[in-house]
This record gives sequence, structure tokens and C-alpha cells, in this order.
Amino acid sequence: MSNDIPRRGIERSFIADEEIRPAVRDGQPGYLIRVRLMSYRSLPLSCIEDIQLSLDGAPVAPERITFVLNGHGHKLGELGKLSRLWWFILDTADLFVASETPLAQGEHAVEGTLVTVEPYVTGGRFSFYYPSSKRLSVAVEA
Repeated sequence: MSNDIPRRGIERSFIADEEIRPAVRDGQPGYLIRVRLMSYRSLPLSCIEDIQLSLDGAPVAPERITFVLNGHGHKLGELGKLSRLWWFILDTADLFVASETPLAQGEHAVEGTLVTVEPYVTGGRFSFYYPSSKRLSVAVEA
């Protein structure tokens, strides 16, 4: 039997294969990076322990990142208190990164890690790390 069976379905990754989009949020300029939940089940936002992001090798300070789900933004430090808000596995979210300087057109190296706690796993508290890296282009503003 051969192990060369073609893979089917969509490859899942924390960072989605979509362009980086320039944006303004609450009067602050920046950009959006689309992300996905990597858990095997939906999770309350309180199960997100950390989100790390870097652009072109430079880490993005957590205080510059706002997690945006269903149009509502939450600072990373607030997520641990949001046990009644759920991220469903089929829904995408955005990371809004506040930046006074627009990103240069072209491709950028984007690296991110989603760290979650899975409440469905018994026998202790375990953190799950989902690293991802992509080369994404900046969307051209219309």
C-alpha cells in the first residue's frame, strides 16, 4: 500500500490565506490579518491564552493588537474574562494591528501563534500551540 495518497480538503492554518487589509478602527489606522480557530471544537474567548504575531521578523507588541470577532473588538488582555463569547470553528476573525505607518505594497512575512486551553481535555490544564507562517500581500485600497 502506498503512502502517496493525495491530500483532500482545505489546509487549515491559524493565519488565513487572505490579503492583509488596510483598515481604520476607532479612528486609529492600521491593518487586518484574517485568522482561524485551530481547535477541534468551538471555544469561548476565555480559552485563548495568547496570540503572538510578527511581521517581517519584527514582533508586534500585544497592546497594538485587537482581536475582532463578528465586528466586535477585544484587546488581548481582555480575552481571559470573556467566557460567554464563543469563537465557532467555522468563523474567521481578524487581528487589527494599530499602525500609524501604512504597510508597503507587496508581500510580507507574517508569523503568528495561537495558544489555547482546551476545556474538553480532562486530566489537567494543557496549553495547545498553533504556529503559522505565511507570505501575504497587502490589499490595494479601492
